[in-house]
Amino acid sequence: MIEMLFAFSIFCIIVSFLPLSFRLMLNEVPFEKRIQRMEWEVFTSQIKKEVRMSTNITVLNQTLLLQKDGQTIIYEKYGTNLRRRVDYTGHEILLQNVGTFQFEKIGNGVRVKVVDKYGHEYREDFQVFIRDVVS
Repeated sequence: MIEMLFAFSIFCIIVSFLPLSFRLMLNEVPFEKRIQRMEWEVFTSQIKKEVRMSTNITVLNQTLLLQKDGQTIIYEKYGTNLRRRVDYTGHEILLQNVGTFQFEKIGNGVRVKVVDKYGHEYREDFQVFIRDVVS
């Protein structure tokens, strides 16, 4: 009799964890559906550094052109990705699952707006404080 009660109590404990596991499996938010927060942070960190080190910033046809150390650095959309190129060569993917994006001149810098394929908007301003470089 005691063995049966012991087995039944273990069974009840196992069954009590089932709703929690179902909840975790069914309500899991797919990470790949949105731009990862870390991916956005790395992107903003890189572009901030390059904007501040550039000698000229140009926004042309939804493309950001930066002049730095005699090189032209291009940020542009490529399919559903935002990529970086140097002197119109190379292919470095910076953001994935991009729906729309916009580069906009602001004061002495540039504003980046990105909307992912699922409608979530990201926005960041990058400014150069020392010299006038935006054209």
